[in-house]
Amino acid sequence: MGLNSENAGMKKFFTVLIILIALGAGGFFAGWVQLPVPHGSYGVLTSKTHGLYGKVVEDGSFLWLWYRLIPKNTKISIFEIKTQSVPVTVDGALPQGETYASFAGLKISFSWRISGSVAFSVNPEMLPLLVKEAGIADQAALDAYTTRLGSQLSSFIEQRLSYYCAQREVVESISASGTYKNLDDDIRAAFPYISRLSCSFTVKQFPNYDLYESAKSLYEDYTVHQRDTLSNEIKYNAAERINSQFRLDELSKYGELLTKYPVLLDYIKLEEGK
Repeated sequence: MGLNSENAGMKKFFTVLIILIALGAGGFFAGWVQLPVPHGSYGVLTSKTHGLYGKVVEDGSFLWLWYRLIPKNTKISIFEIKTQSVPVTVDGALPQGETYASFAGLKISFSWRISGSVAFSVNPEMLPLLVKEAGIADQAALDAYTTRLGSQLSSFIEQRLSYYCAQREVVESISASGTYKNLDDDIRAAFPYISRLSCSFTVKQFPNYDLYESAKSLYEDYTVHQRDTLSNEIKYNAAERINSQFRLDELSKYGELLTKYPVLLDYIKLEEGK
């Protein structure tokens, strides 16, 4: 009788233990959040109790969160990262190139033209921040954001190239390699949300830098000479004007003195008669 009671108690214990293990295993797999993320995509997890999870969720990575056990507490937004390519065409001229060419009598344009494309994608690691700060809630919003980013990137590159291409070594570097390291660094600094950056440019028109420097030097020498000449003339004229003004002031003072003391006029005449 006692033995049967003991066996019954053991069976009850093992039954409860199995149930607890099953519940624990179910809870474990329920909290394993990477399962809903398709291969090649990325997930961003938010919960009602803990807000935004700060790291992107990828397929195949192990991540267990206890608060996912709470029914309807968590949500995973799935995103596919797409590569965006934008065309870039920039043209311009070397500073005052038209002035220098006209002065030197050259029928030439010191202009340059560069065209190409830039490929990039959104950095997957930045997806949680984009969800939080830019309100990216789904794939359509991410695609629209990427398109806007491409437009901003194109404008930024055009502005930077307009600045850099006044330097001969920059245009030569782009002509030889299709890109320029400083420009790549500028892009990454200004657009921290992008990755997989690839710039490819072709120099369509290359200015004659040697001729430009010669014409610029001639123009600068001429302006220095003109400035010196005008400076000397201005100094001479200024001295003449000062002397004339001084003489007029002196005569004016004599006139005031004679008006005030007319007897001095008789004295002057007397002195002249001696």
